[in-house]
Amino acid sequence: MGGSLKRSCLTALAVLAAVLFFANRPAAAQLQFSSADGSTSLKLGVLGQIQGESVQNSTNTNTENDIFFRRLRLLGLFKMGDKLSVFFDTDDPNLGKGNGTTGAKAFNSSMYIQDFVVTYSFAHEFQIDGGEILTPNSYNHLTSAGALMPLDYGAYSFIEADPLNDNVGRDYGAQLRGYLAGDHLEYRLGIYQGLRGTDDTNSFRYVGRLSLYVFGAETGLFYRGTSLGKVQTMEFGGSFDKQKDYSWYDGDFFWDQPIGNGDGFTAQFDYANVNGGFLVPTLPKQHTILGELGYYFSAIKTQPFFQYSSESYASGTLPDLKHITFGLGWYFTGSEASNVKLAYSRLSETGTPDHNEWQLQYQVFIW
Repeated sequence: MGGSLKRSCLTALAVLAAVLFFANRPAAAQLQFSSADGSTSLKLGVLGQIQGESVQNSTNTNTENDIFFRRLRLLGLFKMGDKLSVFFDTDDPNLGKGNGTTGAKAFNSSMYIQDFVVTYSFAHEFQIDGGEILTPNSYNHLTSAGALMPLDYGAYSFIEADPLNDNVGRDYGAQLRGYLAGDHLEYRLGIYQGLRGTDDTNSFRYVGRLSLYVFGAETGLFYRGTSLGKVQTMEFGGSFDKQKDYSWYDGDFFWDQPIGNGDGFTAQFDYANVNGGFLVPTLPKQHTILGELGYYFSAIKTQPFFQYSSESYASGTLPDLKHITFGLGWYFTGSEASNVKLAYSRLSETGTPDHNEWQLQYQVFIW
């Protein structure tokens, strides 16, 4: 145990040195090109997250230590007039992370298209998105990876992805999206590939979402995880996801509230009831819970945060899971453009000892 602790500390110190070196360099503005008349434009950006972590295995007999790129993305937004836009990004997740079984590092690039969404806006109230789309299963499901309050999404926010053969919550299809009643009401309704089955004979997958904004509507393709005391938003949302007898029903709440002097707090709650049915037998009937809470101190550009995730099975024969995280974020520019986050997590599984996880991450997000 002493050796593991020593290695963990050395790993953390090495990552901290790299983090502080890069953190002191200001993030530049995004790169943008426009036609002479301004009717056509292309904006380019990048999301990079270098992360060090020390993770105990489920039996506490070993500790895995890694320094790697959690996310490495190139982003682009092409606009033609005020009606047509194309958003795209790539990703090469966990680049350089060691394999816990073989010890080999992930040096070979596996960069792929993460999102590719073509949007035609007939009006603010009626837009069509098509392509490889992040499905609207919940607020957390639709949050931008560069604007998360903790280091990552809820531990069980994307439990449908692998069983449905998704690309980290993305599926191929099209959706209607719009904003009504002075932007107090948002709807998203889409048809997607889902699991095609033998000879591609399965019915399609349908996913929908309705959000009520008491104030501070978000009208982009993705949501934010925190505004760091800048924007007041309160949202109540509900989502469904159906294909044959597979179902996902979700309710969520998001509150982002400036306090004064630049301070602000952020809270999020999400509940999902999931049943894979006969279509997805690897997704047993269960429910998941996500809770997040954070407070931003503007004077020191720091935000402590807390995240709770749980996964509980209806059968009672499978082990319930919990993931509790306490962390601290330093925002050097007062925005998500350049920040460092340190987090400690406690992972619990019924029938096995609890185990610990330490993570330190530096992010640059130019967009």
